[in-house]
Amino acid sequence: MEYFGRPFLLRLEHTLDSSTFCCNYGITTLARDEKMFHLGASNNPSNWLGPIWLVANYVVFRGLMNYGYNEEAERVCEKSLKLLGNDLDKNGCMHEYYNPDTGEPIMNGGFINWNILALTMAKEIYKI
Repeated sequence: MEYFGRPFLLRLEHTLDSSTFCCNYGITTLARDEKMFHLGASNNPSNWLGPIWLVANYVVFRGLMNYGYNEEAERVCEKSLKLLGNDLDKNGCMHEYYNPDTGEPIMNGGFINWNILALTMAKEIYKI
């Protein structure tokens, strides 16, 4: 597989495209143009149907850092921190996943677990 040639760059462009994955608060878990894209809470693990989920933001962040796309990784980090900070300010807690356009929580308030990955991103980007 070619990682740094045209196929890799096309995948990167697709991931960072605001009409598919990239949004105000990071990376959606499913492209917006997929027919199953759905932001409502459900038992079909809805965190994989399009909302912002910090695990997905972290995985994309990690890949960007591994391949030297530090500026793009920093943007994912900043969006993640903004999302969680806004949630803490507004609701006094963090949630498991969020609307990619508004940052509004979708469900599971009081959720901390992998949201802490945002601090891991910040530690690496800002060397803290």
